[in-house]
Amino acid sequence: MNSIRSYLLSRLLIGAAIVIAAAGFGVHTIVTRLIEEQFDQNLVSRIQGFASILFQVENEVSFEFSDELMPEYERKELPAYFELRFDDGRLIEPSNSLGEGRLELPKPATSEPTFWSAALPDGRPGRFVVQALELHHVYPEEGPDRPKAATVVVAIARGREELVAAERQLLLGCVAVALTLLALLGTLAWLAVNRGLDPANRLASALDDIEIDRLPERLDISELPRELKPVHAKTDALIRRVDSALERERRTTADIAHELRTPISEILTVSEVALRCDHDKAKSSEAFQTIRDVASRMGRSVSTMLKLARLESGSESSDSESIDISDLVSEQLRSLSTVARDRNVQIQNGVRAGSSIRGDRGALRIVVSNLLSNAVYYSTRESTVRCQLEQSNGHWQLWVENEAADLERADLKTLTEPFWRKDSARADGSRSGLGLALSCALAERSGMQIDFDLDQTTFRASVRSGSSNGQSAATCAESTPSAQVAKES
Repeated sequence: MNSIRSYLLSRLLIGAAIVIAAAGFGVHTIVTRLIEEQFDQNLVSRIQGFASILFQVENEVSFEFSDELMPEYERKELPAYFELRFDDGRLIEPSNSLGEGRLELPKPATSEPTFWSAALPDGRPGRFVVQALELHHVYPEEGPDRPKAATVVVAIARGREELVAAERQLLLGCVAVALTLLALLGTLAWLAVNRGLDPANRLASALDDIEIDRLPERLDISELPRELKPVHAKTDALIRRVDSALERERRTTADIAHELRTPISEILTVSEVALRCDHDKAKSSEAFQTIRDVASRMGRSVSTMLKLARLESGSESSDSESIDISDLVSEQLRSLSTVARDRNVQIQNGVRAGSSIRGDRGALRIVVSNLLSNAVYYSTRESTVRCQLEQSNGHWQLWVENEAADLERADLKTLTEPFWRKDSARADGSRSGLGLALSCALAERSGMQIDFDLDQTTFRASVRSGSSNGQSAATCAESTPSAQVAKES
């Protein structure tokens, strides 16, 4: 269907044409039948006319025929015909228009008029009627000498020219009325369809006026019909999603620029120092070491962003297998031991040796690494980080707790936004701010769920087995901007 307008108009006109044609056919059939009945009634009236002029005197039958009163039986062009016979077939009187011819009767006449259509003696299509009449004018009228009334067969034939002309006129009239009605209904349908599609045109005009840099909160279109209200609501939701996505892209772009500006400035500064101190090998070596570390950090950030983009596009899939979670946690904690010692943070590993779970090994390694490293890096100095595994009925949950005095409950909604970090953590250039965003994306793709909770100053991050449909937990989903927009719609 290329056009709603064309579809509606064509269907309305076709439907109207069918209805009008059926009505016209019905009217034509009924009126044609009435005209034919009227024509036949005229023939019966002519028979009654002959009955009134037939007389019987004793055993002789005569009739008073007048050429002036019945000229159609005498004229040479388009004449009518009659024939009077006794019931035994003896001819009483034929019309002059018959000449030497006779009217052929298909079957014997009865007291009721019998009609049929056949060719007239001159070859024209005609209509015939025949009826047997018992004479009423019998003389003497009374007494023993009154003769028995004779039975006379009266046959009349007329041409169908008038009937055909009337039927043709009726047909032309029906066609003219049908075409007029169809044209009128077509005009009304055109106006009605245009009026009905006007809200859609106003909706399209409102969408056309939208500027990508200034998206409205909602489309302001009044008096929309009930059928377009869902489209209006979905369009508003789409605008909000697009606006949120654009805002997220702008924020991400700004954050990327901010994240890359600092290491690039470091590289430029260190490079200038190295150039000025090219005679001092120790300083040059230290400068190159710094450049390598900064470049390595930039590379990790870029790699993380690329992996996050691949996950969001669905180009990476997950495989479930049995994982020794105690070894995985111990491995990650060993890599964090230096940082924990520098910050004087105690680590309590409550995961029993030999504990195993099912999941995607690569995804779980990154998720556990991010949760543990965040806990160690951002916990309050001289505090304790606790890690515990809970298993029940085939389901598992790994949670990490740490003290976070500067974290607020409102921050839980923005934890997984790319590059988000609490202001006090901005000074730590070793952290990219992409860890939790990547973890939530990995969890969503791997059938796991990530939850966050804050009890006064104790922050808990947990990852647990989820449904196989790949939807992440409520808290993690609510922390993601795209998920928030999806909920609004």
